[in-house]
Amino acid sequence: MNATPPSSGRIWLVFVGLTLVGLGVFARIVIIQQFEGDRWAQLGEDFSASVRTIEPARGQILSHDGSLLATSVPVYDLRWDARCEGMVWDVYHEEIESFCEDLGEAVGRNATDIKAKFDNARQRGHRGALIARSIPFTDYQRLKESRFAQLGRYKSGLVFERRENRRQPFGLLAKRTIGIDREHERVGLERAWNEELSGQEGQILARKVAGNQWMPVTDDYLVDPVEGLDVVTTLDLHLQDVATDALEHQLRTHNAAWGTVILCEVSTGAIRAIANLSRVEREDGTAYWESYNHAIGTAVEPGSTFKLASLIACMEAGMSPNDSIDTGDGEVFFHGKRMRDSNHNEGGHGTLSLKEIFEVSSNVGTALAVKQQFGENPQAFLDGLQQLGVHKKTGIRFVGEGEPEVKTSISDKGWTGLSLTQMAIGYEVEQTPLQTLTLYNAIANGGKVLRPQLVEALESNGEIVKTYEPVVISPQLCSASTLAACKAMLEGVCDPQGEGTAQRVFKNSPYRVAGKTGTARIATRNGYEEGRYRASFAGYFPAENPRYSCVVVIADTRSGSYYGSTIAAPVFQQLADLIYATDPAFHTLSKGPLAQQRAIPAANDGARTDLMGLYDVLGIAYNKDVHSDWVKVQSGDTEAQLTELTIPEQGVPDVRGMGLRDALYLLENAGLRVVYEGQGSVKSQSITPGTPLRKELTTIQLRLS
Repeated sequence: MNATPPSSGRIWLVFVGLTLVGLGVFARIVIIQQFEGDRWAQLGEDFSASVRTIEPARGQILSHDGSLLATSVPVYDLRWDARCEGMVWDVYHEEIESFCEDLGEAVGRNATDIKAKFDNARQRGHRGALIARSIPFTDYQRLKESRFAQLGRYKSGLVFERRENRRQPFGLLAKRTIGIDREHERVGLERAWNEELSGQEGQILARKVAGNQWMPVTDDYLVDPVEGLDVVTTLDLHLQDVATDALEHQLRTHNAAWGTVILCEVSTGAIRAIANLSRVEREDGTAYWESYNHAIGTAVEPGSTFKLASLIACMEAGMSPNDSIDTGDGEVFFHGKRMRDSNHNEGGHGTLSLKEIFEVSSNVGTALAVKQQFGENPQAFLDGLQQLGVHKKTGIRFVGEGEPEVKTSISDKGWTGLSLTQMAIGYEVEQTPLQTLTLYNAIANGGKVLRPQLVEALESNGEIVKTYEPVVISPQLCSASTLAACKAMLEGVCDPQGEGTAQRVFKNSPYRVAGKTGTARIATRNGYEEGRYRASFAGYFPAENPRYSCVVVIADTRSGSYYGSTIAAPVFQQLADLIYATDPAFHTLSKGPLAQQRAIPAANDGARTDLMGLYDVLGIAYNKDVHSDWVKVQSGDTEAQLTELTIPEQGVPDVRGMGLRDALYLLENAGLRVVYEGQGSVKSQSITPGTPLRKELTTIQLRLS
């Protein structure tokens, strides 16, 4: 049966109905756009209000003495609500020109351009127009005092949004250790201690405006943000400055690729200075920057500084420091691979004791000693190294500590017949400079192994909320007899009267040093490249009562020099000299008003009569056989040593080590204009002492420290 087709009248009825509905929708759209747009836009804005997170002020990073290493500086962005319901337009018209001038001065922009932003926002009816970014705090305070801003946000439409800029006031000093505060890639202490520095977020009601931006609806917080804690580091800013300068000087002198130095307090494991500098080639010349933390993150073959661990393993297994090893002519073959001593061209060292092998850094002697003791059971050597913990990270709270590579089993991948003798002299192993220093610090600390420490306390508003005590990794590194032998060997390396590799470095030092030099060839994918070396020195001082340990590593020099004694040890010496000269703990008095003090106070070089008068008043002994007007000063254990300081008649005086007053007197009398920065004694001068005085030499720059 066929269906009856619909009548044409019904079809027309449906058509007319749909047409009317379409016309109604179209009419409604026109009405909304032309007549009700503002009302619906306002409703949209009202519904777009949401609770937004407010970042708290980030905590500061401080040095051991309270200096600011990293701090958050508040800056402000300015937005304007051109449709603010309570806008006082009379005041706006009267004050906007002067307000734009003040704002332009604050952000370095033209006042006319800023006024144009206000005009454009007003024409468009913008509710959150961005007028200016990064207004400094002092300028923000000044702007808030203007008549227009004093109306408040509901009568002026001005909304100041605070945010924080992270600054490091001391520039390159420990820059990579302090780190970078960025949301997705924090590094250094900024990352390792981010939880403590971050504080707790707050909440505020905000309204979404154009450009997916949010503008606070009110100045009041729903939840107040809690500022982050201040992190107090172990770093000593003065020592950090000296370490950085000494390292940079040596890197520049030898055109090295990179270098690092770490200074540690023996009894606590506190790191007092840590510098990392890498060479950067720029259009204006070579520069050295803290671009990577080699001290903590770079694991490399340590070379001869690892011999300490090798010989500890030998002595703990039964060898004596007096045992003799025949090193022959300084050349030996292990499984067809040649090993040489540095003096093989001179006939080698012949027969040496284990102690002498260490002092002269004989590769052949060290390898033969390890082979003699462990050749039948190489696993025992690896077990002995594990007892020292050299295969583990230090555990310092710092993200990115390099992984040491020290084989723990003869079944490990890469173990060959050469591995025993190669590991003995610091090859086929990798350690970071900090891991090397941890072993040497343990010897200085009577065998107690401490975890290196970069943070000593947390503070809030200047009040300590938590302190961090030294962490003992192992109470006893080795036996007492081995410990005593290690100390004697390390002292022998640096004994000015001995034959050690650092014998000349500390020849004139008023203190005794214990340490070890190291020189390692640099490995690449294609093997060891000829002429590329990494120099190092690790040790501690004073040798008889250690207070500081230090490691220096300098890589890939281009000067032709590469031995640890000539490249790395001088950096150690400069640090040690500075500490010895300025730390009262190294000096004592036996008579006079200052006899109860721990040391003769340090004094600047300068006028002899002034110094003598001061020493006489204080009862400090000094030599009186110097008659020149100007003298240099060295504070000894029992008296101050004065030596003649010659001032050239027609040359630039040497004012390094003087106080500013004496330096100004000499330089200005020589006809020079003096420009200086810093405070304290003169550390450096821009014109070399002795340079003949000429008319064009009108200005000399001094750096004080």
